[in-house]
Amino acid sequence: MTKNNPLCHFLLLAALLLALPMWVSCNKSDDNDDDSYTYSESEMTTLITAFGLQDNSNVMVNLDSVYFTVDHDAGLIYNADSLPVGTNVTKLTVTIDFLNTVKSAVFTVKGGKVQSDTTINYTTSSTDSIDFTGNVVLTVTSYDGTRVKDYTVKVNVHKVEPDAMVWPTSWCRILPGYSVNASEQRTVQQDDYYHSLVHVGDRYVLTTASSPNQSQWAIDTLDINFTPDVSSFAATSYSLFVLDLDGNLYTSDDGENWVSCDTKWFSVLGSYEDRLLGIASDGSTTYYHDEFPRPAGFVPTVIEDYFPIMSASQLVHADNSWTTSSQSMLVGGIDRRGKVVGDVWGYDGTKWGVINDTHGKTKLPAMYGATLFPYYRYIKTSGTLRYKKHITWYVLGGRFSDGTLNDSVYVSNNQGINWAVADSALQMPELMRSFYDAQAFVCFETLTASKQAPRRVSQAVISWECPYVYLFGGCDQSGDLLPFLWRGVYTRMTFYPLY
Repeated sequence: MTKNNPLCHFLLLAALLLALPMWVSCNKSDDNDDDSYTYSESEMTTLITAFGLQDNSNVMVNLDSVYFTVDHDAGLIYNADSLPVGTNVTKLTVTIDFLNTVKSAVFTVKGGKVQSDTTINYTTSSTDSIDFTGNVVLTVTSYDGTRVKDYTVKVNVHKVEPDAMVWPTSWCRILPGYSVNASEQRTVQQDDYYHSLVHVGDRYVLTTASSPNQSQWAIDTLDINFTPDVSSFAATSYSLFVLDLDGNLYTSDDGENWVSCDTKWFSVLGSYEDRLLGIASDGSTTYYHDEFPRPAGFVPTVIEDYFPIMSASQLVHADNSWTTSSQSMLVGGIDRRGKVVGDVWGYDGTKWGVINDTHGKTKLPAMYGATLFPYYRYIKTSGTLRYKKHITWYVLGGRFSDGTLNDSVYVSNNQGINWAVADSALQMPELMRSFYDAQAFVCFETLTASKQAPRRVSQAVISWECPYVYLFGGCDQSGDLLPFLWRGVYTRMTFYPLY
């Protein structure tokens, strides 16, 4: 027979009571919150440990998965990640967990669309709905009636579509170096600088800035003894490059002084690390992959069937988790037979290969002059109302083989393997004219919170890096240069960080 020891029971109880303040926290999330809060015994009598909305598919699917922060010190309860635009919050029921039994928990609603001046006692009527369009205060009274705590409760709803790609006309500017007789342009990025080469009448102008959003770009009229092929303008980490109209390759360290590379190419594809990639020709129908400068042991190889020899998108660096080396990608273009193609090609420093699924309905349509760039979108986590940032590849613009322009935005969520037409929120606005041969760059810019914003981290975030997309130039249906520098952003990226 086991004998109970009263002293052991007392010591165990004392240990639990001493430890209690150390583990009590408000609405703690295992994967997001790291801090615990210590409260006095009197504060614990009104402590709310969890707050949520009850399931209601008529309002929104997964409504009960919405995360609410309970800030006991400030007396605030809110959902940092707002509900979708237009969500009806006039009749919502809630679920509340308390650390200890309370005498009452009364909601006071003032100025709501449905409830203009209403009180609801949650402890006796937990299924009554609450109108969160007004000012809502939850008053909690301790079980013994000696302690009262007020919480302001907010159910936040987005005022704008958070998962949209927007291109405000107020952000649009005139293309750097543009004038009324400009006919061609191409923009490249070299380390921390952007260079735009513009053909203006009988002159060639090079503009330079450290940010696409820079209001004034440095302008330099080139004094050169050759005629550049503006479409071939490219940059590596150490130099600028361009072909002349006869295919001779030139390079410059500063954009002013250009020297011959003693290399002749058919076209330039773009850069890979510190090398320039291009297509060479034997003067007939045979084309070769070439590089400048050529790495040790490099030998030009005949291009693959259907590889684009011209008019492909920019060659863009791709980060991924399944290759051991750096990789760059391009889409579309025109192959050696003159056929417009739609495959995605990747280069890993040694060889080229088709990345996309070549069968079925998940590949891009054949087009040339398309614009490719890596960006982001937020994808809903299955079974919840939480969204996770996901690297997404975008294709805009381009021209089909019949000469018509592509008006759709295509996206790939798996590094270019499968593609689909993006949903309407990611499509280009009607005010933006259709285009081909535009260049896009993603530039991170610092945003600063103008006020303390709801979030789930313990330390306030006052600034964060937001990626903006800059779209340079392009041509319209007639082949005329479009004089615009557009600036776009995925709306959710501009919101205060939540985690």
